[in-house]
Amino acid sequence: RTGSPPRRTPPRDQREAAMVWSCDSCTLENAEDRRSCEACEAARPLPPWSCASCTFENRGLDEECEVCHTAKPAPTWTCAACTLQNGDALTACDACGAARPGASPPPANSTVEYDVVVPDGVPVGGVFEALVGDLSIPVTVPPNLMPGRRLRIRVDPNASAALHHPPPQ
Repeated sequence: RTGSPPRRTPPRDQREAAMVWSCDSCTLENAEDRRSCEACEAARPLPPWSCASCTFENRGLDEECEVCHTAKPAPTWTCAACTLQNGDALTACDACGAARPGASPPPANSTVEYDVVVPDGVPVGGVFEALVGDLSIPVTVPPNLMPGRRLRIRVDPNASAALHHPPPQ
C-alpha cells in the first residue's frame, strides 16, 4: 500500500461507547436507539447543552446554567429552505413558510397565514408574485394599501390557493 496513509480506527471500546447511553437511574448502558432504559424503564436523559454566555456544558435536564445561571435556550429547528431558527412548536418556517422536516402535512381545509410586503411600483388592484416557501402565489393589492406596506395572505397548503386581506392593526 504505497502512497496512501494508513487508516486509523478508534479503539474498540471508544467505538462501542459511542453506540450506548448510560441510564441516570440505574447506570445500565443501553443501546443508542432505545428511548428508555431496558432494565428500569427510566426515560433516556436529555442531551447536554452548552451555555451561550459562558460555554459551560450543562446536563440536559438543567433549565439554567450551573455556572452563570443563564436560562437554557428554547428548543429550535433550522429551516432547510432559508436557515431561520424556528421555535420548536412551529410546524412551518416563520419566515418562508417551508414545512418543518418530518412535520405531518396540514389537515384538509386548513390555512396558513403569511405576511408579505407589497413591492414598490405595484398599484392598488395590481398583482404581484409572493414567494412563500417554494410556492409563488399571485396576490392582488387591495384598496388603500400602498407599496411597502405589509399584507397578510392566507394560503391553503393543500390547494395552494391564496386569499388576502390587510393584517389587523
